[in-house]
Amino acid sequence: MNPIRLLAGATSLLLVVAACAKVPYTGRQAFVPIPDATMNQLGAQAYADALAEGSVVKKSPDLARLRAVGGRISSVAQRDEYAWEFSLIEAETINAWCLPGGYIAFYTGILPVLRSEAGMAFVMGHEVGHALARHSAERMTQSLGVAGAITLVDLFLSGGTELTETQRGLIVGALGLGAEIGVMLPFSRSHEKEADIVGMMLMAEAGYPPVESIEVWKRMEAVAGKGPPAFLSTHPSNDARIDNQKEWMPEARKKYQRASQVGNALQAVW
Repeated sequence: MNPIRLLAGATSLLLVVAACAKVPYTGRQAFVPIPDATMNQLGAQAYADALAEGSVVKKSPDLARLRAVGGRISSVAQRDEYAWEFSLIEAETINAWCLPGGYIAFYTGILPVLRSEAGMAFVMGHEVGHALARHSAERMTQSLGVAGAITLVDLFLSGGTELTETQRGLIVGALGLGAEIGVMLPFSRSHEKEADIVGMMLMAEAGYPPVESIEVWKRMEAVAGKGPPAFLSTHPSNDARIDNQKEWMPEARKKYQRASQVGNALQAVW
């Protein structure tokens, strides 16, 4: 075998192996070639932009509670290289999000659904789970791959067929829609289910009762209703999430029993 080809193949294999990372708790092997430092920079910039556009709460008991819960969850996450910043945005939106590097924001609209510190701990764990599993980098890797494949098809159609520009546009557009529904969205749903698992484990290790994670989704169901079909949604249905969490609950309970539990974490505060 040509030694140059052999060296190139070995180098490629090493790069692939180096880009594979194991997701905490689930053990899934993820291919993430984009460096953490790059994603963290993007996360920091996006976080600053998002806060600049929103009505950020500067001081309140809710913000203090958010940071306290975030501190406990991020402590058991054991990622000192992450910034771990927690912000509260004044808005009726029932949502929370996390950017690469540990930049997390909650909207005040989600607080009544969380109801207690334990509810907050689950959603906090879920968002931290996205960061630990590097879901943003994995999604970006896949997006780049899909975009590259569609570009290659477009080049082939433009140079190797007699199709008109309009016909080529329709085909490439259909490929893009097929990739979005058949690849990108199901992949996102798997990330959401994985973040639920990681969130349960983190809240349990931090001393919060993991069974409250299921109650959060029941309250979400009551507030949001059925929503769009899971097939066309980036988020699984609430029923699917609850079934997933029930499957992992025995392991979460073991972690909770070994943890130093947090006072009355179920006391309603919102």
